[in-house]
Order: sequence, then structure tokens, then C-alpha cells
Amino acid sequence: MFSFSKKIISVCILLLLILVVTFWLGRAHDVEQAALQAKRQATQLNNYIDTELARFSAIPQLLTHNESIIDFLNGEQQHYSAINNYLADIQQASGASDVFVLDPQGAVTASSNWQTDYSFLGSNFAFRPYFKRAFAGETVAYFALGMRSEERGIYFSQAVYKQSQAIGVVVLKVNVNKFENDRKLLNTSQGSHFYLQLADEIIAMSDVEQWRLNSFTQLDITARRDIKSRRAYLDHQPKYIKQFQFSNEGITHFKIDKSLYVTAAMPLRYFNATMHVLVDISKISVAQVPRLFWVFFIYSLLIIIGYSLLTRFAGYKKLLYSRHSLELEVIERTQALEKVQSALVQSAKLATIGQLSAGINHEINQPLSAINTYLASAKRLLAKGNISALDESLTVIAGLVERVHKIVGQLKHFSKPSDMQLRPYPLAGLLNNALMISSAQLKQDNIHVDPPSFNENIIVWVDALKFEQVLVNLITNASQAMSNAAVRNLSFQLECFEERVKLSILDSGAGIEQHAFGNLFEPFYSTKSSNGLGLGLSISKQIIDSFNGCLSAHNRIEGGAEFIISLSNKQEGKHD
Repeated sequence: MFSFSKKIISVCILLLLILVVTFWLGRAHDVEQAALQAKRQATQLNNYIDTELARFSAIPQLLTHNESIIDFLNGEQQHYSAINNYLADIQQASGASDVFVLDPQGAVTASSNWQTDYSFLGSNFAFRPYFKRAFAGETVAYFALGMRSEERGIYFSQAVYKQSQAIGVVVLKVNVNKFENDRKLLNTSQGSHFYLQLADEIIAMSDVEQWRLNSFTQLDITARRDIKSRRAYLDHQPKYIKQFQFSNEGITHFKIDKSLYVTAAMPLRYFNATMHVLVDISKISVAQVPRLFWVFFIYSLLIIIGYSLLTRFAGYKKLLYSRHSLELEVIERTQALEKVQSALVQSAKLATIGQLSAGINHEINQPLSAINTYLASAKRLLAKGNISALDESLTVIAGLVERVHKIVGQLKHFSKPSDMQLRPYPLAGLLNNALMISSAQLKQDNIHVDPPSFNENIIVWVDALKFEQVLVNLITNASQAMSNAAVRNLSFQLECFEERVKLSILDSGAGIEQHAFGNLFEPFYSTKSSNGLGLGLSISKQIIDSFNGCLSAHNRIEGGAEFIISLSNKQEGKHD
């Protein structure tokens, strides 16, 4: 329980760290995008305003070379109406606010608004810097408030020369509200603002009305006196707009009132001023909520998927462990069963030897009795000195000893435990060995054996000892089945096929009862009334099956039973 709670706490802490990192990275990314937006808008604004200002600044330059204006300023007043109408046409065609001409004393002698109520005719603008500087030979672009309209404007002025002497000044005024009102061309969005700041830190134009003709810089007394003496803003006194500026990772931030902005600045080419664009990032922290939600959702989904996969992996690992445990258990039980089966096979061997013991005892006692008789005879012959007769007696004794040794050796070979080893063996030799082991039983039961006459070249792939055990079991069973029969005959038949050999063992006994066929090869099932464990045929069938063979039985038509062994005469596979 504690471990599970610890995992939950770890998952929650990791989630919190991921959310915090996501918040700050997302915020930094959005601030960077806002700075790029500000820079992009500042570039667009500059290009637009510079293009317009370049167009307007070219008009005074063209007018200074107009012969009618030169003649008019030179004193030819007969062109008065034509000049005024010409200037009015220029004003309407260009989109400027006003176009007017000043004489060397700064008095307006011709104007595009000559027919309006606020006509400049008769006014004197000699105090204006745009007149003084232009008359002195400069090409002027100057910001100021109009004396009569009190509207903000940019004045473009240039002197008119005749014979290299200034005889007047041509002035074109553009109201800056033209740029402020055209939001589509300025490409300013709802969340951004712009302002044009002059060299004296005064804001000439902005889309925020409260910023116009005011300053983000606290002006000292000297700066205010200079502004007042120039009368560029007439009697207006610029106010300080409270703001706080700071820089973070190379991005300038503006905090005005409760709003936070990132800013980008770019100077104009045709006017001594700098364009500033501010993009609002006040709600940038709130804007991270959807991103945090998706991170939380994805994280939760990954945790669920990961938990599911881990659970499945743990189950799979547990299953593999269980499978491995079962495999080990199966191996252990298989090994135990093999040991039990080997013990049963060995027990069956010993049981067979036990059943044959009486006959074997007789087989051994006969030679021993004969040996005893011949030894007594040999002593007498030795005493008489009959060497030739003694030699014959010793030869007979040696043959009898060899016979006993052969019987005992065969039994010893038959009874010893052995591992499964399939090898090619001649079938005739294996059958003869089994008949020799069973000979005592066959003699005891007075069985007539038709000796098999098989070709020595016929081989079978078997384990010799185990196959002999099967043959001995089947032969002794047949012998015992014929113990009460009138005719006691044991015979063998052989059929050869392309890859298999079929050996039949036939007896002339009473046969197998019908109800016994279903359980004939089952363990512990016996048809004998006594001295039967019921393992012989079961073990025999298992042994033949291990040779990739088949053991079956049926009753003969002429009487008796027939056991058929089918074996391969070629190697079918490797056995350990």
C-alpha cells in the first residue's frame, strides 16, 4: 500500500514539474512570437509610411521647378488665380492637406485652400522652422501643429530659386491622422498599438489617442523650454505617460497601466522619427491554460497506457514464470516417470526371470549333475592312468561348464538396466537370444518350437536388450497360455515391406477372451489367475512404441493367439 502511494506521489510530482516547464517554455515561445509580430508590423508600418512620405516629399521638389510658380514669386501677379487653382489641383490629386507658397518674408502668397474660410492667404509663417531652414537651402520634413486647424501634420518644404537666389518657399502639409485612420494598410491588430516618436521624445502619431503629443520620457526644463520656443506644438505642454520598461532575453517589455507589451522599434528613412509597435502580452499567462490542459490530458493518457502495458507486462512475466515453473515441474515429473518406468521395466525383467527360475534351475542343475558324475569318473581314470579317457571326460566337463556359463551370462545380460539406444540389429539374432532365455520355460511347459529360419540380413532399429525383453515376455506368455493345451506349438512368421518388418508370434493355446482386448495393454491388467503383475504387455507396448513401432494382438481362426510386432528397418530419427 505504501509503495502504491509512493508511486502516485511520484507521478503527481512529475506531472507538476512537466506542467511548470510547459508553462514557462510555452510562455517564452509566445513572448518570442509576439516580439516577432511586433517586428513584422513595425517593418510593414515603416515601409508604408516611408513610401507615402517619399511620394509627398517629391511634390515640393517638382513645384520648385515650375516656371509659373517661379514667375509668380518673381512678381508677376497676373497668374495669381491660376497658381491658386494649380495648387488646389495638386492638393486634391496627392491627398495632401494643404499646399501653399511663401514669399521671402514668410507671407503666404498662394494656397490650395484660398477659397475656404481657413485660407492661409495673408498669414505669415516666417517663425516656422520649415520656412527658415528651407529658405536657407535645406530640404525640410518637419512636424508641427497647424496654427489655425491645430491639427497635427508633417510639413515638407523646399526653396524656389531664380538665378541661384531664393525667392520663396513651397510647403506641403500632410495630416498624420491619415496614417492613424488607415488601420488596414497599417496592419495593426486588436492586441497591438503603434506610435511614432520624434527626435524630441514627443509622440507625433499613435492609434491610442491619449498618447498623442505626449511622451513616455520625463522631459526636463531645458527640453520643455526648447519645445516652447519652437512653438511646434503651439501652447500644448506634453504630458508624461507612466510606464516601466525592462529587457528580458533581448526582448524589450513595456508595462503601461496594467497592460504588458513587447515592443519593436524602427527608424523612418524620410523623416527624423522612430516607429514603435507594441504587442499586448498581458493575457499570455492565461493563454497557457489550453496548452497545459492538453499536456495534462496527454500525460494522463500516457500514464494510463503505461500502467496498462506494465500491468500486462507483469502479467506476461508472471505467466512466463508460471510457464517456466510448469515446464520445470513437467520435466521433473517426466524424469520421475521415466525412473518409475525404468524401474517397472526392470521389475518386469526380474519378474520374467522369476517366472523362468524353475526352468533355469533345471537347465543349470542338469549340467552340474553331469559335471559331478564326470569328475568322479575322471578321478578313477586318473588313478588307473587312462589318459585318453580322462582327456575325453575333461572335454565333456569343459563343454558343460561353457553351457552353464552361457545360460548365466545370457540371464545377466538380460537382467541388467540399460538406457535407450536404437541401433540396427539382425532380427534373427535377437529372436534366438530370446528363445535361449526362454528355453527353460518352454521345456518346462513341453512346448514345441518351430525354429525361425530368417535371413541374417533382415535388420530392425531397436534397443537390443529392451527388444529381447519384449520377445521373452511374449514367448513366456505364449508358453504359459499353452500349458493346458493338447497341442502346444509356438511358431514365428516374418513379412518384409519397403521400410518396415512385421514379426508375428503364434501359439496354439486357448486364445484371448473378447472382453480382455480393450484392456490387454493397460497397466496392472492380467489374464493370469496368479503370478501376474499385469505389467508385461503394458511395458512391452511402451517399449515397441518407443521404437516407432506397433504391438497388437488378435485371435487366430485355427485357434490360439497371434501377437504382431511392426518395426522400422531404417533409421527414422535420433534418440538420446
